[in-house]
Amino acid sequence: MIRQIMVIVAVITMAGCLPRNAFAPPPDNWEMWRKPGTEQVVLWKDLLNCGYDSPFGGLRVKERVPRTLSQVAGSMICMEQLGYIHSPGGHDKPICRSSGWKATDACLSGKDIPTPDPQRRLNGAYCKQYPKSRACLP
Repeated sequence: MIRQIMVIVAVITMAGCLPRNAFAPPPDNWEMWRKPGTEQVVLWKDLLNCGYDSPFGGLRVKERVPRTLSQVAGSMICMEQLGYIHSPGGHDKPICRSSGWKATDACLSGKDIPTPDPQRRLNGAYCKQYPKSRACLP
């Protein structure tokens, strides 16, 4: 049975039926945001200023504090207010128009939307863990 499944997967893969990055890890936070003319390190700083745990994904921060869906949406709205476009998979859509986010308090009432704050970045868990990161320079 296992051998048959492996043969089927091999045939499908060789036939080009799977998406090119089907087994790739999900992109880092910074890879899903774009703003023409913005340097990478500025994007990293803006993510942290808006309340993201890390520009590279929450798994790299030891003291990560769980956040609600509304708080995550609020950080994403903060990034949009800075002029960034969230484009996971190449689809540009405002956060509050996306089905998974539009019912959050951040989208419905504006609650949980942080204002960009360099002190949040510099005092956050990421910069405490990686103080020499370019994202943590003043």
